[in-house]
Parts: sequence; structure tokens; C-alpha cells
Amino acid sequence: MKSILAPALAGLVFLASGAAAPAQSRLIFDDTTIEVVTGKKRHTWRVQLAISAPQMARGLMFRKTLDPWKGMLFDFGTPVLARIWMKNTEIPLDILFIRADGTIESIGFGEPFSLRIVRSGSPVRAALEILYGTAEKLGIRPGDRIRHEMFGTPLKKLPSYKPKSLRKKG
Repeated sequence: MKSILAPALAGLVFLASGAAAPAQSRLIFDDTTIEVVTGKKRHTWRVQLAISAPQMARGLMFRKTLDPWKGMLFDFGTPVLARIWMKNTEIPLDILFIRADGTIESIGFGEPFSLRIVRSGSPVRAALEILYGTAEKLGIRPGDRIRHEMFGTPLKKLPSYKPKSLRKKG
């Protein structure tokens, strides 16, 4: 029994040490567009979608920068009391906790490298991570709405652009 547990324990220590980070860097995230509606203003982000457990565990860890209109949308599938930490995350973040109907439940602060848990106040379907200070700067508050197909409010698709030289004549 001892001989079976030792290799397993060594593997767990290896994973916990962060030595597995290169394998995690191969994770692929789909991109999607979301819109935050605040009063009469609309703000659009292009975000990566974290759906699988490995994607959610990785999140925005190990990234040095984040463009202002980019972020990550975590889809929990069903409403849960969300708990997020910032281990190995170098970028300060606003964390918007979103109910199943697309309304923002609460907004938390993700402090770089912190092991402090940032929690939603009630069950939420998703969390959106964007650059710290963006929510305050744009006046985003709890009760504002996120538009995305996940919440039953898909964005209207814009017609694709074709240069005049490629359009049919006649």
C-alpha cells in the first residue's frame, strides 16, 4: 500500500508546486462578446469564455497585461455561491458576479496574487473579470444588466462587411 501512495503523493506535490503550469498554458478559450447596460449607456467587451473546470481554474493567471475592453467570463452552468481567488494572477481585477437573468448581483475586487476569497452574496450563474477600476469609471453597479446569449439576451449580430470590390454587381 505504501508503494502505491508514494507516487500518487509525489504527483500531487508536483501539481501543487506550480510545475504543471506549462501544461495548463495549452488551454484554449473561446472568445465571445458581451455588453454591459448601465442606464442608457452600453459598453462592449470581447472576452474569453471559461466553461470547463481546467479553464476556470486557470482563469487569467500568469498574464502580465489585459487590454481595457477584454476580460474573462466564467460560466458556472447553474447558479452557485461563487468563490474566486487571485493566486498567480498579476492583474488587479473587478469581478462582476452575474445572476442567471443577467443582472449584476455584486462587484468584488481581485487583488493580485491574493489567496483571499472573493465571494458572491447570493447564487450567480457567472462572473466577469475586467480591469480593476473599470466598473467605477463606467458607472457599472449591482442591478445593471449583462447582455449575452448565456443570460437569454443575445447581442444582435452586425451584418458582415464586404468591401465594394467583393460585392455582387447587378
